[in-house]
Amino acid sequence: MKALIYYGNKDIKLENHWDDPNLNDEFNAIIKVNFTSICATDIEEWQFGPNYINPNDPPLVHGHEITGEIIELGKNINHLKIGDTVAVNNVIHCKKCFWCLNGQGGACESMKVAGFALDGGLSEYMRWPSSHLIKISDDIPKKYGALIEPSTVATHAIRKSGVKPGDNVAVVGCGTVGLLTVQVLKASGAIVTAVDIRSESLELAKTFGADYVYDSSKNDFADYLLSITGGIGHDIVFETAGAQMAPKISIDITRRGGKTILVGIYSKELTMNFNDIVFFEKEVIGTIGSSPGDMEAAVMLL
Repeated sequence: MKALIYYGNKDIKLENHWDDPNLNDEFNAIIKVNFTSICATDIEEWQFGPNYINPNDPPLVHGHEITGEIIELGKNINHLKIGDTVAVNNVIHCKKCFWCLNGQGGACESMKVAGFALDGGLSEYMRWPSSHLIKISDDIPKKYGALIEPSTVATHAIRKSGVKPGDNVAVVGCGTVGLLTVQVLKASGAIVTAVDIRSESLELAKTFGADYVYDSSKNDFADYLLSITGGIGHDIVFETAGAQMAPKISIDITRRGGKTILVGIYSKELTMNFNDIVFFEKEVIGTIGSSPGDMEAAVMLL
């Protein structure tokens, strides 16, 4: 089969004769990949990595935002059938460690992720455990299935935030995950402000349901955001940009006693003044990937 193979830093090759996967287990499935979207993390892994890939693991098939059609099933699988269109839950948790047993799968110490520790979906075919394949409706265009994984990241972050209907919420950074966060927040009943420096991203945020949008490069940025919350600040702020200044901006516009949710991944170590967090009792919560149940919720929302 054809496959895009990660060998190392700035070394990814399209191989035309890579071995087809086999079932290898009665609980696995083989899917014909329909679409795999490319995430900024994939690009950063090529450009700056290996970061999340163990240097001893390559070569491996890259790509982790995957949808496909089942073409082969292990004999002990009853919840799926040949021909089903599925989204790939790309995170396999060990379900045995302290964190998994305490419902904190996102912190699993032994998790395996498609495209980073196991062969991913930038290939014609892919083997994956059937327990981590989620059937999606035939009414959903197949190309949208590749957006379920980043939607799962947004869903996981929002679940951790404890957002409630009517909360004033800001999303700082309107890339793919940021825009999906806007959409899921609106479905949760929040009042959403989207923040970015790109006008085209802010227009998309409006389309995705943002109540307010604002260009963070403007000098009156912080004053404007305070004004739309009556001078109080936002109950919850999601930082989804991964830019060096984005965490500071996010914490600044979080109200006293509010929450800042860090979703972005940073290429350099951050330097910050933490007094604003301490003096005003703000909570800062990190979130990565997903936990069991997040993808099912994302599929239902889609």
